[in-house]
Amino acid sequence: MNKVILLQIVSNFISEILKFFCSSHVRTLAEIEDELFRMTKAFIREIVKAYLELADEAILKDKTSRKQRGLVVERRDDKRSVYTIFGDISFDRTYYFDKSHDKYVYPLDEALGLDKYERISKTVTVKLVETAGQVSYAKSSSNVTSGELSKQTVKNKIHSLNLEALKTKIPEKRSAHVLHIDADEDHVSLQEGRNVNLPLICIYEGTFKDGSKNRCINPIYMSGYGKDADEFWLEVTDRIYDLYDPEDIKDIYIHGDGANWIRQGINWLPESKLVLDKFHLNKAILESTARQPEKRRYIYRAINTNDLNSFKKISFEMLNDALDEKERRRIKDFRRYITNNWQSITIRNEEDCGSSSPEGHVSHVLSSRLSSRPMAWSRKGLKAMSALRAYICSGGMVTSEQVKKKDQEGENADKRHKFTLNLGDIFGSVASELGCITVLKTGKVTPLYTSLKGICHSGFDF
Repeated sequence: MNKVILLQIVSNFISEILKFFCSSHVRTLAEIEDELFRMTKAFIREIVKAYLELADEAILKDKTSRKQRGLVVERRDDKRSVYTIFGDISFDRTYYFDKSHDKYVYPLDEALGLDKYERISKTVTVKLVETAGQVSYAKSSSNVTSGELSKQTVKNKIHSLNLEALKTKIPEKRSAHVLHIDADEDHVSLQEGRNVNLPLICIYEGTFKDGSKNRCINPIYMSGYGKDADEFWLEVTDRIYDLYDPEDIKDIYIHGDGANWIRQGINWLPESKLVLDKFHLNKAILESTARQPEKRRYIYRAINTNDLNSFKKISFEMLNDALDEKERRRIKDFRRYITNNWQSITIRNEEDCGSSSPEGHVSHVLSSRLSSRPMAWSRKGLKAMSALRAYICSGGMVTSEQVKKKDQEGENADKRHKFTLNLGDIFGSVASELGCITVLKTGKVTPLYTSLKGICHSGFDF
């Protein structure tokens, strides 16, 4: 009877394909792709359902293994549905009482690695999470499941990420004499109506030219949402020493806008030196000299010659020429900013600090997903998404272990029991009977021959 069911599924699939091509007009390539894709997914869902129910029946018949584990049948034909990359698959399985552990179980679920309340396969979950790291929750569902799952489902998967597992791994420690750290922050809106600062750090080994752009060598991104400066820098320090041999590191340049949380980095990394990045330096100069642009050349000359006295003299002249109190206040803030960061500005005159782009990292990693469009985030969602963006942009690939809640890790790993399924005879005989189809016996290679041969020789491992 089982063989008849399988043959019927395969026969219906072949018949549906043949009927599709029996049209009186030539099918367009788009029609062929869409229909064959739909038919194939439907066929796979049916064959997987049949396979799972056959496996459940085989477990039922494996009385020796069931006796060893102490499994007693409680009831048959309990339904379960799991959304997979082929669509929703519903199947029946048997419920047992486990006398050894005094509880009720579904051995088939355990053998499949399905958690108790799991309704979406880990493969689909991984794809949803990866895609949601690039586009909105709704678009993620649309791209991965054609909109069959809600955006709330995608959001729940993001919120349940195992953030501690989102770390890029390398086979062995790297060796580098000079490291660069670009530090900046994004400003993100929360659903509660306020904005928060979202720190971002990029660790890299320098840059190289890629056409007209500079690219970072081995960049590793880290997001610091919800952490104070010391906690974040401790994580950064640990990450550096995990990735690199500390004995090889001679210099570490911390590039940023001079904010207090960035300056604290030198307290954690003894080899580090602060460098005020050119973007924020130029921005400060341009804003302060908006009404006195002729002063810019003298400011740059003072900086390039390490002449702090000359800079102070120019800033006093600017104050005297200011038209109102607002401009004077802006010039005073500028003078304070430059003098407080003088050493981290003029270090470029003495050392090869390399190029940097903290603002570019923020735009690429955070703003493109979190703040460039009008949206507001929950604190939990912001923490998860910023960590995910940092991980993906560091070259990380999302895995099933990362989309699993911490309390679910290894939930079924120690419960799995090897049952003897003995399904080879059933599937083997079906494959043999398929081999008797005329189009297969002729040996002439046609598209239909290739498709059917693929069905005959496909294996189903359990």
